[in-house]
Amino acid sequence: MAKDQFRDVHLFALESVLPFGMGIINNARTGGLQKIMNVFKSKDPFSEFQVDGETSAKTVRDKIDQLIPGLGHPVLSVDVTVEENNPDSEIKNQDSLISTLTRIDIQLDELRHYLNNDSKDIDDK
Repeated sequence: MAKDQFRDVHLFALESVLPFGMGIINNARTGGLQKIMNVFKSKDPFSEFQVDGETSAKTVRDKIDQLIPGLGHPVLSVDVTVEENNPDSEIKNQDSLISTLTRIDIQLDELRHYLNNDSKDIDDK
């Protein structure tokens, strides 16, 4: 349980707090304190700072990942389910494949017959 909480805090820090902080730093570099204050007065300052800092945050995450793999871009857990193949569906799929191949073979024979008859007609003219 504590491990999950730590992972969640780590992920939150990298995905939300880091871009927010980098956005503040980027705005301070480009416009100083006045630009930061203008963003804080906007409708959604958190999102604006995150957007402004995302590129820099990605660079920081990449550098962290170079030092300690997985720390900058943590692995996310996923739930995976596996469907079991039953023999009946395999037989059904094989029967379907055989019928499709048989149909293709018949159509190819018809095409060969058609092409052979047409070439004789052309030769006779």
